[in-house]
Amino acid sequence: MQRFYEGGSSLFVRAYDALHHQPPPPIVGDVAFYRQLARDCAAPVLELACGTGRIAAALAEDGIDITGIDISDGMLAIAQRKRQALPEAARERLMLIAGDMRELHLDRQFGLIIVAYRSFQNLLTIDHQRRTLAAMRRHLAPGGHLALHLFDPRVDLLIEGLAALPRVSGTDPATQRRYAGEVLRARFDHMAQLRHDLWQYTEFSAAGDILDQATREMSLRWTWRWELRHLLELCGFAVEAAYSDFVGSPPVYGRELIVVARASG
Repeated sequence: MQRFYEGGSSLFVRAYDALHHQPPPPIVGDVAFYRQLARDCAAPVLELACGTGRIAAALAEDGIDITGIDISDGMLAIAQRKRQALPEAARERLMLIAGDMRELHLDRQFGLIIVAYRSFQNLLTIDHQRRTLAAMRRHLAPGGHLALHLFDPRVDLLIEGLAALPRVSGTDPATQRRYAGEVLRARFDHMAQLRHDLWQYTEFSAAGDILDQATREMSLRWTWRWELRHLLELCGFAVEAAYSDFVGSPPVYGRELIVVARASG
């Protein structure tokens, strides 16, 4: 199956920053949260599924040595352009690598590993989750920490027909092209804890003409809060904190889920 962000010239890659990372941000405070974690932990930092480099570039500008890994060449191409636009010192602090977080072999360790913006949920089986967590565990320095961002599942969003299907829109500030995305159909595999959304993306010119349109399915696996805690413990981590947002609020049903864990043993 084609990955959602596969293809450097695909509409889904071109639209990503306009739909997800233009003001106001869909997730408030995550960059500041990871910045503080990075300062509290020993450098360097590893970001898995770094996408177009929104967080990695911000941390590099803040003086933090960071390596970003992503499986999508298209997303990494955008991240590389952002890297080239950074001041020289920040460029030197940011390394970008194409790779699969399930198969991580970097021959170095990190004080902090982060998986931001719910990217852990792209791992669609327990085996893939465990392989990834084992790879993270190998790459954490003694005393190192892991930060995962997921959503805390809401039952009504996991039953077909009970909730409105998502829509997003945004404008690329450089080209003034507008992008719109809408879910045409959601289907569920409750035994495997999978939600499959068929997205339709449309690209408009500044004048409002349709330039491109395509559909592609995005699949995500939801993980229950206590299931995640047990999974982390099974894979050699001890959970130190869990939040429902990036300002330290305690876990709440149906909101974000941010977990910070350390390597145990």
